[in-house]
Amino acid sequence: YSLPDSSHKGVTKMTKTANRQALFLLIISVLCSAATPVYRNTPPPGFVRLTEVIPTIRVDARYHTADNFTGAPLPGYGEPDAWMLETAAKALKKVQESLAVQGKGLLVYDAYRPKRGTKAMAAWAERTGQIALITDGYIARHSGHNHGHTVDLTLVDLETGNPLDMGTPWDTLDERSHTYKVKGLALTNRLLLKQEMEAVGFRFYYKEWWHFRMKLEGTRPRDVPYSCFEPPEGDWQPTPGWNQPGFVMPSNWSPSPCEASP
Repeated sequence: YSLPDSSHKGVTKMTKTANRQALFLLIISVLCSAATPVYRNTPPPGFVRLTEVIPTIRVDARYHTADNFTGAPLPGYGEPDAWMLETAAKALKKVQESLAVQGKGLLVYDAYRPKRGTKAMAAWAERTGQIALITDGYIARHSGHNHGHTVDLTLVDLETGNPLDMGTPWDTLDERSHTYKVKGLALTNRLLLKQEMEAVGFRFYYKEWWHFRMKLEGTRPRDVPYSCFEPPEGDWQPTPGWNQPGFVMPSNWSPSPCEASP
C-alpha cells in the first residue's frame, strides 16, 4: 500500500517542522547552559554528591551561610553542597529508604568538610574566648568530617520536609545536645535516628545527637573546596590575625564562575 503523493508531501512537511522545532530547542538549551554560570566544584575521587546518590535527601548547607554558630560562612563552603565518601553515601541511602517507609526522611546540615572550614571553627573559638568548646569536645581541630565519612543530620517529615522535634537546634554546643539529655518525643526521635544510622554502620557521638561517623580504613583529610572560585587544595592560607579578638570574617561570598562546567 502506498500513500498518495499529497500524503507524502504532508508527512515530509511535518517531519521538517518537527526537525526545526527540535533544533530550536537544542539551541535554546545550549544557550541557557552557556548563560548559566557554574560555581560548584567536582567531588574528589572516591567522593560523591549526596543529592545524586540519594535524590530524596534534603540538604541545608548552613556553613555556606552566616546561619551557623560562628555567624559567618566558613571557608571551603562557597557552594551549598554536600559530599561524602561513596561507601558512606550508599549507607546513608539505606537509612533514607528505611525512614521513608515510616513517612520520615533525612536533612543533612554538614557532610564532608574542607580542612579550612575546621580550622575556621577553631579560629572562631580562639578569637571569641571560647576555647572551652574545643576542650569540651564540641569543636575539633581535626575532624572526621574532613575525611568524608562523618555527617551532621536530622529527621524530617518526608512529605513536608519539616524537621522533627529533636529537643535542640543543630549545633547547640552544650549539654542539652547530649543524646540522652532530653525526654519525651525529642528523645524518641533522637533514638530513632541513632538506631537507623547504627543499623548501617555509623557510630553516634553522645555529645551531639546529630553527629555520626562511619569507621573506614585508608581515608585521609581533604581540603577540596565546594566551590571552584576558592583556592584549590594545597593553596589556601588563612587571613593573618583571624584567630585574634576583633577579627571579622566576611559575611557573604564574591563568586566567579568556573571556566568549565564540572
